[in-house]
Amino acid sequence: MNKSFLYAICITTACSTLSQLANAYEANEKYIPDWEMFRHIVESYKKGINNQKNIKYAKEAEARGKAAFLKSDYAKADYRGYGDAIAWIPRPEYYFIVGDLNMRSKLSLHTDSPYSTPEYKACWDKYLFALDARSSVIDHFERGFSLTAELDLSATKNSKIYQQALTNAACFARLTSKYSEGVGPQCVPVEEVKSCLGSPLLLLYH
Repeated sequence: MNKSFLYAICITTACSTLSQLANAYEANEKYIPDWEMFRHIVESYKKGINNQKNIKYAKEAEARGKAAFLKSDYAKADYRGYGDAIAWIPRPEYYFIVGDLNMRSKLSLHTDSPYSTPEYKACWDKYLFALDARSSVIDHFERGFSLTAELDLSATKNSKIYQQALTNAACFARLTSKYSEGVGPQCVPVEEVKSCLGSPLLLLYH
């Protein structure tokens, strides 16, 4: 693989990890445990769900996200769209969509980049895949599932996007387990990753 491209991927991964760590700290640099962060999210949902200003800005962020998605700009669809919508109202559906977009963005590095070799287009290093599946899909989906349960959102639980998120999460967990069992260099076929992703989750929302 082109070295500069590999370097770019490493930088992207590192920045993503640092961003997640930064979100776990308050302004006074006090570490926020996962349970406390989740409590903040639940409180934010309860405050925002009936606030007209929050509803307005969340809808505008959704529109930006969908517009970017239709241009295949998955990163922008996340950060300027659905990820931004979470800041206004942390709906479980937004977490499902962001996880899906994150993974599609990483998949695009394999399939769409002019720097990708034929081998890279077909194969995803199993260790990187395990990290990507966890940070992109499983973590976001688990937050969405937990919010749905904590807030007792029956309409969300019975929705198509929720059911598909369950299916996709299980598929990625099986894929990670399947290819983590072997010893030494091994890859996850990109076609199997595509199969787990299926249709974009945002198309199942609304």
